[in-house]
Amino acid sequence: MENVLAVDTGSLRPFLRDFGLLTANLNRALALIAERSVFVPRDQAELDPEFKQIIPYVALLKGDSVFVTRRLPRGGEKRLHGLLSLGIGGHINECDADAVVGAVDGGVLLRGLYRELREEVEIENEGALRFVGLINDDGTEVGSVHLGLFCSMDVTGEVRVRETEKLEGFWMRRDELRGAVEKMERWSAIAAEALGV
Repeated sequence: MENVLAVDTGSLRPFLRDFGLLTANLNRALALIAERSVFVPRDQAELDPEFKQIIPYVALLKGDSVFVTRRLPRGGEKRLHGLLSLGIGGHINECDADAVVGAVDGGVLLRGLYRELREEVEIENEGALRFVGLINDDGTEVGSVHLGLFCSMDVTGEVRVRETEKLEGFWMRRDELRGAVEKMERWSAIAAEALGV
């Protein structure tokens, strides 16, 4: 059974809008997440809007382009198949609570972020990570039980998807992305606006 990091939704409510990116009071929100987060069974958390599962969501940027993925039919989250995503990431697991991933040690949130990033893609040259804000979307079944820790990272060189049976990945210029917002996951539409797309 997989246990995932989550926070009770009620304690987060003062920091969240029903839909959008939170950029105010981020330090307080992150402190609350660190203080109140617990590991819960994923199958329970996926159906219980009383909890928000914490999901690192990292946009990879190279010049005027953003790395985009599309979930294929063999991917895990059926509710998101075929949609474009501007973020790489996933659930934070118990293994992140005390593991150090590579040279990364910045608490469970950062360790989970880097583990998920490195599981999903191979990045030739990673740049600095910047925290942009929290993504929330209570308007969908998926969004009502997840909270995104949205970050961006400038990269150089190649980026390759590791699980090619589940995802395809490619670069899109920001001007191309403007015409593709309707094909994006809702979180990605929020991320696109934050990135100036």
